[in-house]
Formats: sequence, C-alpha cells, structure tokens
Amino acid sequence: MGRWSAWEIGAMVAGFVVFWPLGLIALFLKWKNGEMWKGSADTAAPWAGFKAPDLSGWNSSWKSQSYGFAGSGNAAFDAYKREQLKRLDEERRRLEDEQKAFRDFVERLRRAKDQDEFDRFMAERRSSPPAVNE
Repeated sequence: MGRWSAWEIGAMVAGFVVFWPLGLIALFLKWKNGEMWKGSADTAAPWAGFKAPDLSGWNSSWKSQSYGFAGSGNAAFDAYKREQLKRLDEERRRLEDEQKAFRDFVERLRRAKDQDEFDRFMAERRSSPPAVNE
C-alpha cells in the first residue's frame, strides 16, 4: 500500500494527458483510500502537525515580539533577532511611505502633462481659422 505501482502512475499521467479530470479522479481515489504516502491510512497527514498562523488581525500579529517564529533558546540571540526585525519593519514602513509619495508625485506629473496638452489643444483650436464648408 505504500508505493505506487507503475500502472497507477501511468494511468494517472495518461488521465492528465487525455482529460485532466481523469487524473484528478485518480489522485482523489488514491487520497480517499489512504494511499497517497506511506502510512497515510494509519496516521494523519504529514502537514497535520503544522500550526497555521492566526490571521485575525494579521497585520499587527506578525509584528509581534516573536514575529511568528519560535525562539532559538538563546535569550541574547532572540533579543538581537527582535531588534533586527523591528528595524526591518521600520525600514519597510519608511519604504512604503516613500513609495506612496512617489506615486503621488507621478500622479501630479500626469495631471500637469494632461493639463498642458489640453491647454495646447485649446490654444491651437482658438488660433486656427474655422473650416469653411462649401
């Protein structure tokens, strides 16, 4: 039950080549029967022990003291790490502010260019004699 046979792999690849839902069905059946990895029928998935981060208020939680990472066990290193991550976070905020200022600057340039083009158009229109329709 642990290893896939050549026939199963070939059938799955052929299923994806011929009609992709067939390949997905083959994968689903292997998963449903507990044959995706060695011991999958007996135990939980390999990623079952992974603890997903709490995303409620994620913007402030990732900036917390541990930054979502486990401590190294060395208090001096952990303090250094916190300080460096704090410094990097401040740098990131500064760069985001600069990016916003640049975006505003470019927008002002675009508006000024549009205004200049419009003024030239209006000046040309006023100075050219009206077309005579005969």
